[in-house]
Amino acid sequence: MVSSLFAVEMRKLVLILGFILSTHIGYSQHSCGTDLYYQQQLAKDPNIKSRELSSNQEIKSIRATKSIEKRATKYKIPVVFHVIHTGGPENISREQILDQIRILNEDYSYTNANKKNLRAAFTNVAGSADMQFELAKIDPNGKCFDGVNRIYSPQGVDMDMTSEPVKKLAYWDYKKYLNVWVVTNITEGSGTGTVLGYAVFPFATGGSTRDGIVIRHDRVGSIGTAAGTDDGRTLTHEVGHWLGLFHTFQGGCADGDNCDDTPPVEGTFTNANCPANGNSCSTDSPNLPDMWENYMDYSNGKCMAAFTFQQIDIMNYYLTRSPRNSNVAASNLLATGVNGQNVAPIAEFTASNQVACAGQTIKFYDLSCKGIPTVRSWTFKGAATPSSTLESPEVIYQTPGTYEVALTVQNAFGTNSISKTGYLTILPSVSQGQPSFEEGFENGDPTTVSGFVHQSPTATRFQVTQNAAYTGSKSYVANITTGSTPGVVYSFTTKSFDISQIPTGTTPKFTFYCSYVQPNANVSETMRLYISTDCGGTFEKIWERTGSALAYSVSAPYASNFKPTSKTEWKRQGLASLSSLGYGTAKNAIFRIDVLSGGGNPVYIDNINMSQWYAGNNLFDESQMKVELKPNPAVGATNLSFETSIPMENTQISLFDVQGRLVQTCFKGDLNVGEHEFKIEAPNNRNFGLYYLKVENSNGSFTRAIVFGNE
Repeated sequence: MVSSLFAVEMRKLVLILGFILSTHIGYSQHSCGTDLYYQQQLAKDPNIKSRELSSNQEIKSIRATKSIEKRATKYKIPVVFHVIHTGGPENISREQILDQIRILNEDYSYTNANKKNLRAAFTNVAGSADMQFELAKIDPNGKCFDGVNRIYSPQGVDMDMTSEPVKKLAYWDYKKYLNVWVVTNITEGSGTGTVLGYAVFPFATGGSTRDGIVIRHDRVGSIGTAAGTDDGRTLTHEVGHWLGLFHTFQGGCADGDNCDDTPPVEGTFTNANCPANGNSCSTDSPNLPDMWENYMDYSNGKCMAAFTFQQIDIMNYYLTRSPRNSNVAASNLLATGVNGQNVAPIAEFTASNQVACAGQTIKFYDLSCKGIPTVRSWTFKGAATPSSTLESPEVIYQTPGTYEVALTVQNAFGTNSISKTGYLTILPSVSQGQPSFEEGFENGDPTTVSGFVHQSPTATRFQVTQNAAYTGSKSYVANITTGSTPGVVYSFTTKSFDISQIPTGTTPKFTFYCSYVQPNANVSETMRLYISTDCGGTFEKIWERTGSALAYSVSAPYASNFKPTSKTEWKRQGLASLSSLGYGTAKNAIFRIDVLSGGGNPVYIDNINMSQWYAGNNLFDESQMKVELKPNPAVGATNLSFETSIPMENTQISLFDVQGRLVQTCFKGDLNVGEHEFKIEAPNNRNFGLYYLKVENSNGSFTRAIVFGNE
């Protein structure tokens, strides 16, 4: 149905807002933000509208006299994926991205397996767009490249469509590359609704430095974080917009999508469930059912199967005109490495992981560029399989250590080699680090004494400070100053722990004390906690606090360049149960703490504790508690006495052996202010020797050693 596109702007905007604000959207159907984004662009540059209308008129005129120009061979389009991440699952694998490229190429060449389900009414109007999408092999600096630009983001991993801060982190020339930004979440400014992706129309670029497509990581491909979603059709849909296509429901039954061979659709989610006989509009002639198989509808991704010939005409039209024609130009295909040259290859490679556990499979990728290799020779020193001639070999290292990897590539024009010393770090599959660990920073920087590792540049690292402490005289600080530039990340990782060694019947915890306040209501810092169980290869976010939730009290007064001066200005933070998140038996757990600066105040950390106990062994200030354990050594029983000046709710007194295993629970309950005495019986197992008596509650704990002997 030929349309007067966007003739009723207000009606269209109502439709857009309707789907943005919908709360019943299924994850297997699309929620595209392209139309809303276009409205935002129009508000900034009304001239975009004239370019759109001019293009629509030209398309209509060409159709009236002849078919739109089309090449005899496939269009090749170089693609770069900018993966915006903070080291979590949003840092999707190369395999997941390659799976998306496969889906794009099948959908745009009409070789997708589900095209057999296309209903008879539409088989004569659907076909191949003759397009091939390839990961770019050469970056803007002329270096070999794998097509995936991974960016650790100080701005977080969400995309606000209004300000688009993430695009400022990574942008490549839109006339050379199709930019695809991969993020965790997309909002339209107010934070409402669910948007899975959005694109820039070809007539709306205007010399833009933001041209391309934004997509959630759980919509890229059909595996990994996108398993069970929409079969990778979100990007197929958004590329259609990038090449000038509108939704099939554009303007409802009154208007259309500028194509006679796509029946009009009444609304955004009319075809969400792919109704077999659905026909929401009778304004087309002949009156056909809705084509929910069309990639530009909002239907289930598994139903989507085709573009129509007039949609293909529109995409071809834009690929032969500025700015999209430069993407497919022969010179650009050489410059981005999509087409090989008649020269010797330049050797380059990457791996699925550079840090891995012993016994873990690592996949290597040949990234050689310029000339196309015909022969490859890999060398993997220390690996179970020390050599390979495959393009993407999979290799296992059984012995921890640091290893060199080399690749030699060859074609008829020459040979080139590359060797990377210390490229791989292989760690033990089971950590040697036992729990019952607490870092109080009294011995100096834990990156030199406790196996911690800085993850930030020198200028933005945590530092040991003597200006504040929860216990002792030192703590660790992200030294942010009030009014400093926001967006900087302070980050470090702990050593690894075998959490499974924590005694049965106890709950593994990762806790610490933090001191922080906001300088005002509009500025705040954010702290995030991550965990890795694959030797640091990937991290998952398991905890986050910001603003007043990070502060030592939700009612803490605002202050500039804050520094704590008493214990009351500290708060215990972290996770009271790792088991509840599925990590209670992890044999190799590494924790990462990030602080994202908002330009507000320093963030102090003390007493990082990985054990069955809470952080802060000296919380009760034992010197003032008059703790006594008599007799010690003891025969049969001993007496524990102490005096407390604060109520001790949910207190537990437990006896542990030297290996940290719970022997017996001696008391469990609440204690009031005052003196307390408990009789501690010798172990029933009659295994005499050294034990530890632990007194703990939700605020902290203290420990005493006790020796039980026989008569």
